[in-house]
Amino acid sequence: MDNSPARPPASSTAHWIAAARARESERSDALFHDPYAAILAGDVGRASLAASERASGGENLFLAVRALFFDEALIAEARADDAVVLLGAGLDTRAFRLPLPPDIDWYEIDDGALLANKERVLDELGASSSCRTRQPVAADLGGPWGEALLDAGFVAGRRTIWLAEGLLFYLSSEVVGAVLAEACRLSGAGSLILADVSGTGLHRLPMMQPYLSSRSRHGLPPPFATDDPAGLLARAGWTSVTVFEPWKLAISYGRPFGSAAAGPSTPDPSMQSHFVLARLGG
Repeated sequence: MDNSPARPPASSTAHWIAAARARESERSDALFHDPYAAILAGDVGRASLAASERASGGENLFLAVRALFFDEALIAEARADDAVVLLGAGLDTRAFRLPLPPDIDWYEIDDGALLANKERVLDELGASSSCRTRQPVAADLGGPWGEALLDAGFVAGRRTIWLAEGLLFYLSSEVVGAVLAEACRLSGAGSLILADVSGTGLHRLPMMQPYLSSRSRHGLPPPFATDDPAGLLARAGWTSVTVFEPWKLAISYGRPFGSAAAGPSTPDPSMQSHFVLARLGG
């Protein structure tokens, strides 16, 4: 993930998302509970969350819905002896807070300094994972990250669950395609990948314009978006793709957001993000 001035550093983004998980965990009707999120987020995360919501004009309900979708999908799909790989792991704590099968080998790929600080905090908290192995992997997803993953003990060709939560938006289209294809190349039959993908209409939102202008000034392309998430995964080699509409899931979770919260009309698909679950073979 590039850390150019045109986007928040990886650490700021990770702390922001942790702060959102912490706030959700404090609600009386919380969709999930993350006991580590508040300490991991720290003041940096809380400030980032407040700033983002001042810019957008309100609470970002999407983040909790996305987190629950990934939680539920991982719990439903994980089997003993799987590998789980988090692409752009940030301050994710699923290895510690979810009821996962035993003997899972867990890998988290992200910036080395961010991962090292996360490990220090979790150690101080006495956090314990039920995974057979859990390995931070310091690597740039714009580079040869597959080699770093293999060096960390990952075995290519096994059944693997890949998580790309809140990641693809920050990458160029070329890197997105390369990351999805590399995950597919390293996977065995029955593997799957979970991702969220923004629709192109998000680039038209007024609150996005300062960010888009900043990227342009630094010679960077706009954040990744597509209105064909199924095709995106299929072109990378994934053979079975299911697309979920977050606004519908939000209603089922009792936490509607955006235009869906105002009434029964269907939101413009291009203005939405999409959740994708793609499989490989059997």
